[in-house]
This record gives sequence, C-alpha cells and structure tokens, in this order.
Amino acid sequence: MIKVGMELILELDRENNTETFKAKIADYSENKIYITYPIGSESQRVIFLLKEEELFASFTDKETGNAYLFRTKVLGQVKNKIPLLTLFFPDDDQLMRIQRREFVRVKTGLDASLKIAGKYFPTVTEDISAGGCSVVNRHLHIKKGELGEVLLVLPFSSKDYLYLNITCRVVRNFEKNGVNLVSLQFLNLSNQDQQQLIRYTFEKQLEYRKRGVNEII
Repeated sequence: MIKVGMELILELDRENNTETFKAKIADYSENKIYITYPIGSESQRVIFLLKEEELFASFTDKETGNAYLFRTKVLGQVKNKIPLLTLFFPDDDQLMRIQRREFVRVKTGLDASLKIAGKYFPTVTEDISAGGCSVVNRHLHIKKGELGEVLLVLPFSSKDYLYLNITCRVVRNFEKNGVNLVSLQFLNLSNQDQQQLIRYTFEKQLEYRKRGVNEII
C-alpha cells in the first residue's frame, strides 16, 4: 500500500499545539518506514523529532484515492547520504481510513454518546457533517488525539431513526459562546453510513432553507 516516494503527512502535538509536517518515504520494511526529515507545512523549516515521540501520520493511496491514518512513534535515525528517520508502521488492519473530501457541515443538536478510554460520556452535537462532528464536552479531561467511538442518533424526516456507531479521533478542544466543545473526525466510515450522514445533512439544509435560517457552516 505504501510506496517509496510517497508523501507522508505528520501531525505532532506539543504543549497542546498541533503542527503539521510533510516528509517523503525513502524506504520501508516490515513495520518500519524510513522518511526524510519532516518540513513544516507553514514554517517550511525542518523539525527534529525525539526518539519514542508519538504522533499521527497519514498518506493517500493514489491507486484507490483512499486516505489512511495511523498512530506511530519515532524508532531512531539512520545515517545515510541523506539522514533519515525511522518510524513504526502498523499492520494493514491497523490503518484507519479517513475522509479527505470536504462535506457540508450543519448545526444540529443530536443525542450522542462518546466512548473514550473505555468510558462513556453522554453528550449532544453542536454540528455534524459526513466527515465528523463537534460535541459538547462536559468532561474536560478528554485529550486531543485520543481515539474512541461516538454513537449518534439520526432522526429523518420520514420519522425513522438511525443509530450509527462510528470510530473517531479527537482533533480539537475549543470553546464557543462559553461552551466547551470537542471536534471529532470520523474514521473507517463505511460507504453506507457515509451516505446516511450525507442524506441527513441534506435534509437539514432543506429544512433550514424552508425556515429561512442559515445554519450551514
């Protein structure tokens, strides 16, 4: 799935600040990838990563167009003509498919339950799209970068209710109008579930237009 020369996007969280970097895959072996030193997407400066430092990495399979995310850590350095970093690379079944496409996001308060580190947190959504959602954070110890699951209840105009249990990642903690929120990115979303989310957001758009309100983000 990975190939030499493929671009790798790295997300590093230091002191609750997330930075994004780009690197090239120079070589790979079983559960290891060797990359060029990462360069900041905005700063255009080389970043030096510490051994055992953990981060997220993602890449796009050009043959299928699918993007994948995985958790990794720095295993060491390789002294070569071009210095390289060695990162851990998981088995294929540990890769998480993510959505790179932008989806329409609508404001809506849906009943939800967030499961993080084996604990359930009942909550409601602030907004939702087919790629992720924001939920009210009544538990401030939820950390950025944590993986979990979110259970959503989608009410359709047909009076049907759909329950979706989706793997997710915490990508941001923020405050809006005095309310603490957590932004979630959906992972490994099936095509069927994605279509149901698109259907729901489309119905909400129609509802808001009929009411003459703008709740599209």
